[in-house]
Amino acid sequence: MIPAPLAAPSVDMSVLEAHDLIKTYEVGRGFFAPPGVVRAVSGISLRLAPRKTLAVVGESGSGKSTLGRMLALIEPPTDGHLSIDGVDVTGVYGARLKALRRSVQMVFQNPYGSLNPRRTIRATLEEPLIVNTDLGPDERRARALDMLARVGLRPEHAERYPHMFSGGQRQRIAIARALMLRPKIIVLDEPVSALDVSVRAQVLNLLADLQEEFDLAYVFVSHDLSVVRHIADDVMVMYLGGVVEQAAKEAIFADPRHPYTRALLSATPVADPGRPRDRIVLTGELPSPFAPPPGCSFNPRCPIAVERCRAEKPALHGEGDRLTACHLAE
Repeated sequence: MIPAPLAAPSVDMSVLEAHDLIKTYEVGRGFFAPPGVVRAVSGISLRLAPRKTLAVVGESGSGKSTLGRMLALIEPPTDGHLSIDGVDVTGVYGARLKALRRSVQMVFQNPYGSLNPRRTIRATLEEPLIVNTDLGPDERRARALDMLARVGLRPEHAERYPHMFSGGQRQRIAIARALMLRPKIIVLDEPVSALDVSVRAQVLNLLADLQEEFDLAYVFVSHDLSVVRHIADDVMVMYLGGVVEQAAKEAIFADPRHPYTRALLSATPVADPGRPRDRIVLTGELPSPFAPPPGCSFNPRCPIAVERCRAEKPALHGEGDRLTACHLAE
């Protein structure tokens, strides 16, 4: 049987909580030079409730995928605390960590690289059950076929290999695999960026249906704000490892307060060609994570930066769930 959750959360408890998560890496810089330290994620806090979707957006190199891997328990944080269902997983190892990992699963960006080409789809779906449960072969096969049906595939697909499927079908299989242990949380790392537009809409609708059916909480990592607008409840905007703005989706799209958020939104395509647009073009490149700029990390590219922005790092502040890290946000 699939084990019961380790702790039953109270009605108002978040299924996932993170407090001041930090992730650093040591990177070699030459034979005689000391290693450099990259601060990939810097002090991020969040809460996620069942049936809710938190979108994490930002440019490549912003740290959003690293955050996703930490939330999925693939990488441990360097510092900070992470709780799943009220259980602090910081510093947990061995059998206890293995049990906690059943509550959170991950769907990766590339549907062509996330499936083993040498295994049938049924074997791929049954593998989590073999590792984590004591179900017999018939029960595992029945669960695999049932999950295939739930993601819109037919029973005969079970004995085929990944190369026999399209990109959209492979991503459906990856989603089915993530659901085999009935997790509470799924981290989706750019799950539709490699798909055609029409297939993308089908997969997003499938994710919405599965969220309602299984009471899932999603962490949706993406750089595409048009997709985020369709699926998210809350949005966290990251830049150079930190959060620059965090709010409900409606607030972010109706009234973005951070200059970086406004620039991202201005670059999002719209379906109405006659709609006026105020395009904000950012100059320069993302600063080196080895040597982030003093003050606000966005100040070298910010069109409204003042001297205070170059000297003083802004704190993430605001009212309620509407938070912004900008001296000039108001």
